[in-house]
Amino acid sequence: MKLFNEYGISFEYPDDWELSKVVDEKNGEIQIGVAGTDSSFWMISLFLVDIPAEDLLKKSLEVFQEEYDELDVYETKARLAGKECPGYDVEFVCSELINSAFLRVLKTSLFTAFILYQGTDQDLQNSLKDLEAISLSLDIFDNEFDGYLDIV
Repeated sequence: MKLFNEYGISFEYPDDWELSKVVDEKNGEIQIGVAGTDSSFWMISLFLVDIPAEDLLKKSLEVFQEEYDELDVYETKARLAGKECPGYDVEFVCSELINSAFLRVLKTSLFTAFILYQGTDQDLQNSLKDLEAISLSLDIFDNEFDGYLDIV
């Protein structure tokens, strides 16, 4: 497993997965993603502007509802980084394949985080354990990270 440890967060991800980062200073967003060799990926977006977690979760679900005609939505709660996270598990059809997406949000003193992991149901048979392990390894250092907002 590799360790990502920047921007006040850390998580572990499989050695053979590819990491990507995008920092949007203008809009105050940092996006970190890891992807496997199949359709599976895990992503966290950190919003440095004040966005209520519930609004962010609702908007993310609306994006899926606009994109896919048939969508099964299941409300859920998870505990990530020691915080209660509301979320949705979503199932939809894309390119004639059944896909599942897992949406979670959490609020800290420094940012609102949106976590998304997704894959085709066929690929998730192999990768879901990895995706859930990444989520469970998530740690947030929002109380002791001076200089966090100095992202450049």
